Amino acid sequence: MLHLIFQSSEVDAVLERIEAGDAVVFLGSSILRLIGRGSLAKVLTQSAKTCCLCALSDDLAMFGIDQVDLADGIVSIEYAEWVELAVKHKQSLSWC
Repeated sequence: MLHLIFQSSEVDAVLERIEAGDAVVFLGSSILRLIGRGSLAKVLTQSAKTCCLCALSDDLAMFGIDQVDLADGIVSIEYAEWVELAVKHKQSLSWC
């Protein structure tokens, strides 16, 4: 399943529900929860071992966050890669 997270308030709920093989794209304010020194760093790093955790590069830039600032295992992607994830995962769920 492909999970699209738009708000920071939804990140905890999604991380509790994702399963191995899922992909998660962080967008909008959810990007703010991905900082490597933040409270979710350990959970994000652990989840990245079994799931694809991605942050949209344009949203990272909008918040002034660099790839090096993110928790380990989170990948910065472009829109084309987001489309590829949508094609690969037949089901998607938006968390607004």
